[in-house]
Amino acid sequence: MSDCSDQMHNDCDEALENLYLYLDSELDEASSAKIRSHLEVCQECSKPFDFERRLRTVVRDRLNENVPDRLVDKVRQAIEAERMGSGN
Repeated sequence: MSDCSDQMHNDCDEALENLYLYLDSELDEASSAKIRSHLEVCQECSKPFDFERRLRTVVRDRLNENVPDRLVDKVRQAIEAERMGSGN
């Protein structure tokens, strides 16, 4: 009945664990390609990636100065807390 295999769950875990490294282009090409491929087929993982990407764009576009690392960390923690609290 379920289309999700253990491998798919492992791919989800890996993608979400590396969300910020991927968005910051800090992964090697093979890892980035694997995550890109996973995001093309997994709606559940695409949601947090899309949200974080849009958030970064808004912050970058709205501010004329660098965002303090402390603020970025707080936003990341809030996103992670929301993700963990939503049961996904």
